[in-house]
Amino acid sequence: MDKKLSSKNFSDWEVGDRYDLIKVVGSGSYGSVAEATDKKSGKKVAIKRLNGIFEDNVDCKRILREIHLLRILNHPNLIRINEIIEPKDLQNFDTLYVVTEYCQSDLKKLFKSPIHLCMIQVQTLTYNILTGIKYLHSAEVLHRDLKPANVLINEDCSVKICDFGLARSVEGIEGAHIYDDRNSNSPQKQQTSSQSPEKPAATSSGRPKLSKEKGINSKTTKRELTGHVVTRWYRAPELILLEKDYTAAIDIWSIGCIFAELMNMIKENSPTFLDRSPLFPGSSCFPLSPDRNNTVKQGGFPHSHSDQLNVIFSVLGTPNEEDMDFVTDAKAIEYLKSFKQKKRVDFKDLFPAATPECIDFLNKTLVFNPRKRITIDAALNHPLFTPVRDIKKEVFADGSVVLPFEKEGDMAIPRLRELFIEEIKRYHTK
Repeated sequence: MDKKLSSKNFSDWEVGDRYDLIKVVGSGSYGSVAEATDKKSGKKVAIKRLNGIFEDNVDCKRILREIHLLRILNHPNLIRINEIIEPKDLQNFDTLYVVTEYCQSDLKKLFKSPIHLCMIQVQTLTYNILTGIKYLHSAEVLHRDLKPANVLINEDCSVKICDFGLARSVEGIEGAHIYDDRNSNSPQKQQTSSQSPEKPAATSSGRPKLSKEKGINSKTTKRELTGHVVTRWYRAPELILLEKDYTAAIDIWSIGCIFAELMNMIKENSPTFLDRSPLFPGSSCFPLSPDRNNTVKQGGFPHSHSDQLNVIFSVLGTPNEEDMDFVTDAKAIEYLKSFKQKKRVDFKDLFPAATPECIDFLNKTLVFNPRKRITIDAALNHPLFTPVRDIKKEVFADGSVVLPFEKEGDMAIPRLRELFIEEIKRYHTK
């Protein structure tokens, strides 16, 4: 732990008498996160301090979107908000304190640690991510920013997916439903089970009914769906190529990338933590020009060895015509065809200790063409997860989530403050 973080002076934190602040466990441009004890329950919690929330409209709306989604969504593999601490001055506050469940670490920190995992732990962690995403997709929500830092974990391999600031609801877009098996006769749909917060095993049977509000403007939503998305290393090819009509397959790609890094946690694949790295560590991305000091011209396009697509092709091989049939933009197709031919690398060469099931899962999640990528249900049914599967966890949301304020488009600060106050008060009604 960084000394600056652990020795943080909390004199300017306004969290009331209910919480004992222990130490800061993370910080970023948004603010910081502290570990604390809830004196009322005696349990550890995490308190995220969000600074200057009304300084930037885009960031402000991102925070609003996240707290609104997390209030509605209810699954043991998605982080839960316990409370939003009510500011002393509701009309002028600019800092917000959000109290959530506490987790011991996240996958990003785990990957940088000297710890090794065994196969059953890798299977359990990946399976828990999949069950959380199945629930999310059944609510017609795309996470869009799945990466190791957004997967919180505990020693028992329980998972809490967090950071929904870039998530989007697709409800209201004609033909854009992302979960096709909601009305199937799949036995998973009928499974529910009560659980305690300490034991993340299945969705609580007392979860609230999700909003089915209609009327969200389709054009507005589609424009929102084309915005900034998942961190480059975990970004699906269709997002890199700026395809507008992407699907739930973008989250599947990210899960495949995360699984590859989890495979590096097995000692036989990576002897030390210094041998680990992301599978696709690109440093530039189409359509932006890469570093001019590291480029060559191919087909009229600047190319770099560290271009994100180039890094992907170095593993998966260069796509053929059929692989590219989802691409709609002529310039993107021309760009793809400008790459030199590369052969596919056998995942067994990258991960010597991988079982046939591991290799097959990588081959089915990391597919360039999203139309051929494995679905969330097929992933859960994959033989890789037979030893850890608990069908009670594979539950559907009660309906599609709508973010009603999205149809308002750009909002002024007074309106945003009004919406924040509405969210805050929901945790303080007696």
